Amino acid sequence: MRAEGLRRFARPYDWDAVDAVIRDEGGAVLEALFPVAEVRRLGGEVDEYLAQHEGAGLPVTGSSVYDKFLGHHTVRLHGLIEKFASAPGWIGQPDLVAWGERALAPVATSVLLNAGELIQIGPGEPAQFLHRDTDSWPLVPLGEHPVLVNALVALDPFTLENGATRLAPGSWRWERDRRADPGQIQRAEMEPGDGLLFRGDLVHGGGANTSERPRRAISITYCAGWLRPVENSFLNISRERVRALPPRVRQLLGFSAYDGSRDRGGLVGLYENGDPAEWLDL
Repeated sequence: MRAEGLRRFARPYDWDAVDAVIRDEGGAVLEALFPVAEVRRLGGEVDEYLAQHEGAGLPVTGSSVYDKFLGHHTVRLHGLIEKFASAPGWIGQPDLVAWGERALAPVATSVLLNAGELIQIGPGEPAQFLHRDTDSWPLVPLGEHPVLVNALVALDPFTLENGATRLAPGSWRWERDRRADPGQIQRAEMEPGDGLLFRGDLVHGGGANTSERPRRAISITYCAGWLRPVENSFLNISRERVRALPPRVRQLLGFSAYDGSRDRGGLVGLYENGDPAEWLDL
């Protein structure tokens, strides 16, 4: 049985209603966000990559605390556009990008890809620490409008046994140090292709995988264009690959300047005091 309280939407999506629920409660599940054929294609690319790169994606940050947070039985891959042919279509999916732009419009005139991440929680992985993704920027205040949004798309079924994501609806309103009680936690059970869309300031975490199989997902997060993203896309995606991408995806990777003049700010992310996309022509 799916946990009560986590709103679900079927196609065709009422995006006004989706936006309102995520803005208020913090998250919602969109059923069949990606077609099964696209899920299988990406899953095959991931299988091939992992077969050729034994041990890839296991935590080696140099911090024992952060490695435990990431999960010693969990594979996490960044640089998806460099690794997987179909990744640009996921990261630049028009509905997702438009949702991110709407959600962040009160605080930013444009958005960036914060991270595109494969997350494969292996058997025996305990439940992740409950956290906010905005904890990456501890001095950014919590408020009415998020600076980060997350789309977590299931590549495998999400079940209570294999680590379906845990969330605390409404927790974006909480004080930063408040802890969630067990009765406040909902679980995001999903089928492959379903997407969990949520505010980056919502308390959440991966569940424990007590099954015998890994649970795989793609996390696509967009942040305000004036923030430094968690993933350094300039280093893990080659110039040749970026050149071949659609212009919108290039912009998400940071090959565009952020214009803060609407909010009485300036431009950031310049290259030689101009458009960073010019670097691609060198």
